[in-house]
Amino acid sequence: MTWKLDCGSYTLFVIEDAFYWRDMGTYDERASEHDWRFHPQNDKGQARLNFGCWVITNGDHTIMVDAGIGEIDQPGMTAGLMPERFDALGIPRDSVETVIYSHMHYDHIGGSQRDGKVVFPNARHVFHTKEWDHWKNVDSEFGTAAQNIMRPLFDAEVVDFIDEDTEVLPGVTAVETFGHTPGHLTVSIISDGTRTLIGGDMSNHPFQVEHPHWSLPVDNDHETAGKTRDRVFETIKDTGTTYLAGHYPMPGVGTIVTDDGVRVYQPGTPPRI
Repeated sequence: MTWKLDCGSYTLFVIEDAFYWRDMGTYDERASEHDWRFHPQNDKGQARLNFGCWVITNGDHTIMVDAGIGEIDQPGMTAGLMPERFDALGIPRDSVETVIYSHMHYDHIGGSQRDGKVVFPNARHVFHTKEWDHWKNVDSEFGTAAQNIMRPLFDAEVVDFIDEDTEVLPGVTAVETFGHTPGHLTVSIISDGTRTLIGGDMSNHPFQVEHPHWSLPVDNDHETAGKTRDRVFETIKDTGTTYLAGHYPMPGVGTIVTDDGVRVYQPGTPPRI
C-alpha cells in the first residue's frame, strides 16, 4: 500500500515494504491494551506490524528515505514490496538522486538491492559516519547483516557519509538523532509553511510518545534513545508538525499533541493511492 502527503513544494509518498502479525504480549510487557489501540488486529488477537519507507519529490528532484527490508524468507511475513510500489508511482528508478538511510538495521537497508543489483543505481546512498564506524566492527545478527548488505554498495562506489546535520535538498535535512543506533538520522522537511519529520526508528511504537524511556531491545543505547525521543517529541508537540514512523501502524503518519495533559500520538489520514 502507498499513501500521499502534501509537504509544501514536495510530495511525499509512504510505501509499506513489509508487514507481519505478532502476539502483542511478546512485544513489550509494559504495554497495555490501550497502548495497542492504533494497531489493526486479526481474529487471533495479533497486531499488524509494518516496515515503511518514503519517497520525497518535487518533480525535478527525487530522493528516498530508507529502502525497506527487501526480500526475506521469514515465516508469516510479506516483504520486499517497495520496488514494485515505487515503480507504480511512475517515477523512473534511475531518477532517484539520493537515498538517505536512517540507520543500518537490515529492515531499512535490505531493500537497497534486488537480484544482485542496486535498486537505485544512480543515487548516492547516504549514511552517518558513526553508523558504519559502529556496525562494521559488530559480530551480531545486525552487524553481519549490515556488513553483507553494505558490501555491494561500496563495490558500486555509491556510498556517501555525513557527520553533521546535512541539507540534501532545499528544506530537506538529514538530522542527527542518535540512540536507537549510534548514527541514527531523521529527515526534516520544511517547505511553504509545512513541517514534516520522518522519524525512521527514533520511535518504534506509538506508546513511546507518552513513554519515551520505554526502550526496546533493538535500541542500541537505551538511555540516549529515550532522551532523544523525549527531546524530539517535546519539540514538535502541538506545533502541527507531521510525524512519520516506519513501524507505526500504516501509514504511520500523524501529529504529536497534548490530550488531557498527556503527550500522545494522533494518527492522520492521508489519502491512499
